[in-house]
Amino acid sequence: MKKYIELILVLLIVFVSCDEKQHVPITASLGKPQPVTDINIESVAGGAIVSYKIPNMEDILGVKGIYTLSTGVTYEASSSYYDNKLEILGFNDTITHEVELYTYNRAQELSDPVKISIKPLESALSKVVKSVNIISDFGGAQFNWVNELRAPLTLEFLAQDSLGKLQTMRIITSEADSARQSIRGFEPEPRVFGVIIRDFWDNKSDTIFPEGGSILPMYEEKLDKSIMNVMKLGNDQNYTNWEGMDSYIIDDNFETFGHSPNSSLPAPFTIDLGAVAKISRVVLFQRYFSDQYYNWGNPKKISIYGKVTKPSQNGDWSEWTKIMDGEIIKPSNLPIGTMTDEDMATAESGHEFIFELTQEPLRYIRIVIHSTWGGTTFTHPAEVDVYGEVVQ
Repeated sequence: MKKYIELILVLLIVFVSCDEKQHVPITASLGKPQPVTDINIESVAGGAIVSYKIPNMEDILGVKGIYTLSTGVTYEASSSYYDNKLEILGFNDTITHEVELYTYNRAQELSDPVKISIKPLESALSKVVKSVNIISDFGGAQFNWVNELRAPLTLEFLAQDSLGKLQTMRIITSEADSARQSIRGFEPEPRVFGVIIRDFWDNKSDTIFPEGGSILPMYEEKLDKSIMNVMKLGNDQNYTNWEGMDSYIIDDNFETFGHSPNSSLPAPFTIDLGAVAKISRVVLFQRYFSDQYYNWGNPKKISIYGKVTKPSQNGDWSEWTKIMDGEIIKPSNLPIGTMTDEDMATAESGHEFIFELTQEPLRYIRIVIHSTWGGTTFTHPAEVDVYGEVVQ
């Protein structure tokens, strides 16, 4: 019994000791840090670069700047003792703002604040908003913008539903210096489209609408494969290896495929659309093999050529007009053999190659597969869809 009482007393002592533990700095203070001096301010897009001289004190860890954006959100920027500047960013205006600068030490003590004023230059978000152009596209609207500062921006694309309400159709994040997105799937009837753009600091634009308020989508359909034919020009590759067939490339069956022989890259094939059409896009589908996309002989880099009149049987390249070079992109950028849900969904939906709206109508398209995801010397595309409008 005595042993049990002693054990209880020990536990009580430990409990009280834990309860009385005080939260104090790991490092003792060597005194309140002095503030920064010799401050210089350089205005930049959306903020300022603030440089300074750090006081010569042994335990100073760094410098922080505290400021409030026009949205009312307070931010803190910090840099280490080994740097002598702070980036104060996130403003979406060009008015004067106040920033408080502090030095801090290992004991997490702050110096007295040094108050400075900054006047940001026009932000990346503001510049991009001014550049947005929304025009009619096949089956919907095309959004174009310029992001010269390559700022990471989130774009929310909107379209009017059957009740006249704007609904979110797609959200993307992009740092591209110029970009284009198309929202499709609509009948050729006037419809309102729009976009809202946000930056890293959650500044956002008003809804941006096209000039005139609405867009008339151009007619688009998936072109009829029953009148298409995979031609066999003299310098085309055959896609009849390892259970593949040329015709499987346009048979609307994702489980079949065309398969070129070893050492066949670059591997061209030619499709007669069976009619002259203004093409909006070509959609290329990968083969799903061994529970994998983005692997084996699945196409990676391609080129697309076009022609309106019947080509020579020898496949003379001088008769063909190059439309574009393209690449199948894996959204996650993860190594081969690893896929995210987004990677899977993208492959299952097909990889789009968009034609310019100014492209003349074509009857024949020629696709050249230059490289594959698995680095093979053969390739095995599963399917090709072509969209647009037949003109004759």
